[in-house]
Amino acid sequence: MAMLAAKLLMFLFLSQGQHCLAAGLDNCIFLGEEGKNSLYEEGDVVIGGLFPLHYSPVSSLPKYKTKPTPIKYKYFSSRALRWMLTMTFAIKEINHRSDLLPHLKLGFHIRDSCDDIPVSLSAALLLVNGQPDVGTRAESLNRDKGDAASGVSMALLKALGSFHIPLVSYFASCSCLSNQKEFPTFMRTMPSDAFQIRALARLVSYFGWTWVGVIGVDSDYARFAIQLFLKESVKYAVCASYTHFYPVGLSQQALDELLDVIQMSSSKVIINFSNEQQMQGIMREVRYRNITSLQWIASESWATAKSLWEKFGDLLTGTLGFAIRRADVIPAHALEDMSNCKIGQGPFLNRTCADLKNVKPWQLIHYMKRAHFSALGEKVHFDENGDPIAYYDLMNWQRRPDGSLHLLK
Repeated sequence: MAMLAAKLLMFLFLSQGQHCLAAGLDNCIFLGEEGKNSLYEEGDVVIGGLFPLHYSPVSSLPKYKTKPTPIKYKYFSSRALRWMLTMTFAIKEINHRSDLLPHLKLGFHIRDSCDDIPVSLSAALLLVNGQPDVGTRAESLNRDKGDAASGVSMALLKALGSFHIPLVSYFASCSCLSNQKEFPTFMRTMPSDAFQIRALARLVSYFGWTWVGVIGVDSDYARFAIQLFLKESVKYAVCASYTHFYPVGLSQQALDELLDVIQMSSSKVIINFSNEQQMQGIMREVRYRNITSLQWIASESWATAKSLWEKFGDLLTGTLGFAIRRADVIPAHALEDMSNCKIGQGPFLNRTCADLKNVKPWQLIHYMKRAHFSALGEKVHFDENGDPIAYYDLMNWQRRPDGSLHLLK
């Protein structure tokens, strides 16, 4: 009976889908509320962007009697704002250059992901459907520039993968995303955690820290990273005093459990795989308990999070971490290579070239994975897993005479 119901639902879905296709895209109606909090600039090819401008939602209980009000967030991320401005600046620079895409204008459509998977999925679907207000259809959005978190990127890939829309992440580092069989449309402009983990293991070994605590947020990102670290650290005679995972939403109970583990251990060196949001909560509790003399080692997610310094600079002085030297490069020249395609010598069926005014996502992926160029004096290309060359800066958190943070390389 369940199988019959499933087949009936599939039949209805296909029937409705065919009706929509037959009616034409112009007759499709947008359901729900689009939301006005987006930044849009028209272009022949529109690049989508998701950035966690706000994070940490204010908890509220739905009453199921009235329409839920928009979610409010506790914090605004100036770092995400810088990422967003980097993207818009790069696109505008390309449009002003005569040597790159002279006959093609790039546009952008940017939304706030709020560092939240449901919000990110909703925003991504709005991006791939174009900009209804100005009549731009989904065909004009050929590249979706992903969100910061690895977990969010995985969710977006699973939702958008069947549409063959390339997702280029500027901050998702989980080594799990290097699996091209599972995520064939994924690329990133930052290295896989596999490279960072080797560097972290060598770092703690260099200082003679052979007894370390390893903690992380309960996510694919931290779980894969800690698993790799435990395996790699054995090569350098480094042992984990403890490993501990804590939830994304840090309750007081979760904080108590984490800090109890830290205080009961004799290790004073702690490697933390999280982002600045979780680190804020942890450091508040560290201060409340008056725990000092901890040596923090930051994962790349918070290695340059200056917002932590204002309240916790005295507790974080001396922090070490590997930062991504280049989290954003001018996007990744694939369109330029595509525009140079000669008719009759193209890479697609019957040696055809892509139509630059109506580029298909799978055509763009073909060129993106073969892009080779130089940026900021360094070579940029992607390996068979969609990963770039790994470049890191070792950062040391030091206090300037005026009390401000000096991220010393």
